[in-house]
Amino acid sequence: MAEPHVPKSCESPRLSNLHGMFLLILLLLYGEAEAAHKVAHCRPLPADAAFPSDFPALQDQEWGYRLGGWGGLPKGRPVRRRPVIFIHGNTRDATDWDEPGRSVKKRFLDAGYSPQELWAISYSGKSTKDRPPGSQCVTDNRTNIPDLAAFVKGVLAYTGAAKVDLIAHSLGVTIARGMLAQHPELARIVEHFVAIAGPNHGTTVCRRLWLVWIIGWRDHMGCDELVPGSAWLHSLNGPNAEKEAPGPTRVLTIYDGTGADILYLPWLLGWPVRDQDSPALKGAQNVKMPGLTHDELRTSDDAVSAYLRFVN
Repeated sequence: MAEPHVPKSCESPRLSNLHGMFLLILLLLYGEAEAAHKVAHCRPLPADAAFPSDFPALQDQEWGYRLGGWGGLPKGRPVRRRPVIFIHGNTRDATDWDEPGRSVKKRFLDAGYSPQELWAISYSGKSTKDRPPGSQCVTDNRTNIPDLAAFVKGVLAYTGAAKVDLIAHSLGVTIARGMLAQHPELARIVEHFVAIAGPNHGTTVCRRLWLVWIIGWRDHMGCDELVPGSAWLHSLNGPNAEKEAPGPTRVLTIYDGTGADILYLPWLLGWPVRDQDSPALKGAQNVKMPGLTHDELRTSDDAVSAYLRFVN
């Protein structure tokens, strides 16, 4: 939940002193703290693999089982549009894109896409989003970039398409961007990239203030990459943001920009962190949809209409 905006002019001296004391304590602890383990890094169950029987069985590089997901028809069926590959966020799987009552897949089918042109990957096993927060299995970018690259190549080979479009949500955005950076040959065949609520400049939930408040002083899986200002993000974006949307791929970002998406808050525990525009990318078409939550940015009618128009 977003913290209330407390202008400095309205803060009492006592509150200001408490903030200062809290920050001092954190700084003192920082030099002594050691992470015992990575919180939330657990092994999920294998995800369902709803592919045609002749689609290659690709292996999850971390867990060793078959990569899950859905998509496609028997090989040889015609492809009239660029195939679209959907990439989910953390603790989720490919079912995010085909949820009853708010199926993105159905919206694309209704717009004229065929099943042979729609694909989704489950890059880290079966979704754990319905478990209690402490039992959800979190992953990171580096672990999953090779699996996404293999899946994109598999879809290209299977469909015979010359190019594809990518639509990613949350962590899927930075996984896709990492893949494009590491595989220039794939960057040349991705025509459109839709980046929905992605942690392109970090996420508030990886800031140390948040982590100490929620889980204590331990290393949360993936937060070494996604704390604002991290070395990993600096390398991904470039020193002067020159790598954020370098082309030839056309990029659309969709995000809230107000703090309704709790992954990107303007304020954290009374401190201005200004993360609300983290998903925006220099050189992209950046579209704000104020007031939409993290999942609504993926599934709302307005959001889906916007990114469906973009890839068409």
